[in-house]
Amino acid sequence: MQERNKNLTSAADVQSSVSEYERLHLTSTTTEERNSNYSNLVNSYYDLATLFYEWGWGASFHFSNRHPYETFDEATRRHEFYLASKLNLSGALGKLKGTMNGVMNGQSKEDDEEVKEGSTPSMANVKVLDVGCGIGGPMRNICKFTGADVTGLTLNQYQVDRGNELCVADAHFKNTKKSDSGLPDVRCRSVQGDFMKQPFENSSFDAAYAIEATCHAPDRVGCYSEIYRVLKPGAIFACYEWCLTDKYDASNPEHVLIKKQIEEGDGLPDIASTHHCLTALKKAGFEILEERDLVNDEYGGWQDPVTGEYSTSKEARKHCRGGKPW
Repeated sequence: MQERNKNLTSAADVQSSVSEYERLHLTSTTTEERNSNYSNLVNSYYDLATLFYEWGWGASFHFSNRHPYETFDEATRRHEFYLASKLNLSGALGKLKGTMNGVMNGQSKEDDEEVKEGSTPSMANVKVLDVGCGIGGPMRNICKFTGADVTGLTLNQYQVDRGNELCVADAHFKNTKKSDSGLPDVRCRSVQGDFMKQPFENSSFDAAYAIEATCHAPDRVGCYSEIYRVLKPGAIFACYEWCLTDKYDASNPEHVLIKKQIEEGDGLPDIASTHHCLTALKKAGFEILEERDLVNDEYGGWQDPVTGEYSTSKEARKHCRGGKPW
């Protein structure tokens, strides 16, 4: 317990962290109070939950629907790769090459820090932001899948430390050098910061994504505006978001209870509607290219990992007939 206390960012000890979370969610506090104290709410939740998430869920803290005969890990990677495929990273690479052609042809005086004159840009020069990265399971998978350079941003310092530990431990990313910032010189890394006040310069990234993370934001317009600010003009932001659909009825006690229990169980100040999120994106400056409710996709299985009956042995039996794989 003493060792765990050292990793806390929300309080001096575990019990105090629990008490703070209970105060914000389980007493008579209002949505407005939770929104104004979102930093404490998120930190106290992830101080307590991160170890359990990693132990029981792996390094990717999100849901994924599962196609027939897919394992849990395969579904997770497909879900992440699908989002990465929406980022138009090849287009971002093309813009980098176009910029360098301009520099080499004397048509531009721009001096890109990452791509020097006479060199050929590669996907490693394409900068991607993971907004609310947890311990970095998705960013490591997406870095491997795309070859891009990925920076993960999370409010919780324990998650930053654990994420960087995993990046350095993976031979795919390992490097012996240190960067000027003191961070590990790897192709993806986590940094501590608030996505409402991001520690990045304007137009720093060629693309950005968030996976079930911006639902923690107290103000969607403010959150999306910060993402818009750090993206280069024309860059894409792709997001999996927790939302209420139009079927939610605020006058229905059962609906209200379900919403509240999800907020309590996942450290959320308030769940916004799909309409609210789309409107907030537009107010932040984004153009909506695609949106849909993924729960309506052909294959289900979203809830399997968090049901009491789910187990790897049951998973194995689903894919075997007579003791042999199908």
